[in-house]
Amino acid sequence: MTVETAPIPRERAISVEEFDALAVDTDHRYEIENGFLLVNARPAPPHSRAIFRLMLQLNAQLPEGLEAFSELEAELIGRSPRRVPDVVVAPVEVDEQTRIRSDQIALAVEIATSGESAVRDFAIKAREYAANGIAHYWVIDILDGAPAGLTIFTLDTEENYQIGPRTTGSVTVSEPFPLTIDIDTLTGPRKTS
Repeated sequence: MTVETAPIPRERAISVEEFDALAVDTDHRYEIENGFLLVNARPAPPHSRAIFRLMLQLNAQLPEGLEAFSELEAELIGRSPRRVPDVVVAPVEVDEQTRIRSDQIALAVEIATSGESAVRDFAIKAREYAANGIAHYWVIDILDGAPAGLTIFTLDTEENYQIGPRTTGSVTVSEPFPLTIDIDTLTGPRKTS
């Protein structure tokens, strides 16, 4: 049986309809960035480990009715209408949807593992998420040569992010809900004792 799939547009903008018609690809992660198709490899082991361990910490502390999800496709407004945050915290019911809407995201988290992803996460996605009213956004950087760190972005009344200082170690926050995240345990080999 042959399955017809939409061709991947190259060197031109992609519409939401074309994007949504792309075949499922388990080797890559697709997003629309500034109107163009962005194709990234699936997360490498350090990135995947950080996502998994962060989700464990979040799900152990989240209020009833909320859950942490990895790599849900988000529906946004603007020139980048399809994004895939590494982790989102949202109502449990979103697991029934094809994609999550920005107004359902209580917290979006990106894991930066390279200079390129850091630029995208700290600048480009921060602007896009703020424009879509995502009130709480975190970037966890696990770049080589430095301990893992967390930077918290909080939307102000003018819909701009206020950026907190980069923190390491154990971090306790009160918004969007009380949480304590041990940033150091997101990376490195699993501890057996």
